[in-house]
Amino acid sequence: MPASTYPFALYLDTSALVKLFAVEDGSALVRGLIGGHSAAEILLVSRLGYTEASVSLARLAHFRRIPAADLPKHLGALDSFWEESIQEVDLTEDVLRDARQLAERFPLRTYDAIHLASAREAERMLRGAFEGQLRFLAFDGVLISAAKSLGFAIAL
Repeated sequence: MPASTYPFALYLDTSALVKLFAVEDGSALVRGLIGGHSAAEILLVSRLGYTEASVSLARLAHFRRIPAADLPKHLGALDSFWEESIQEVDLTEDVLRDARQLAERFPLRTYDAIHLASAREAERMLRGAFEGQLRFLAFDGVLISAAKSLGFAIAL
């Protein structure tokens, strides 16, 4: 059986999450991992991702990459998707501590370190509750490299 047909959970960083609501390079890939015949069974995102995605969509409207009149529709879609589909990873002190430690090992930006620490927390959350693999999805080369170094399967 091909690896893509095994059950898997998917951790999305904000760059991946935004691609569900704004057409960008990689949007089709993300949409396929979310809703195709071999889609993830569980979607996980840091609590940070909700705010970050909202801000990103607003910035896209400010810079006219999406029509400003469409921003409420995009934000509403994000709200609905978050409520219905996302298993949120809390920003606990343990996650923030792990992010600081990861930044000592890898040249990560603040939010990328938090996402990577959140993905590690997602692994702990799923342990014993889900038998499939947790895959990591991001579109930043440094973050992907760090995630690979930590043993994450990358969903690209």
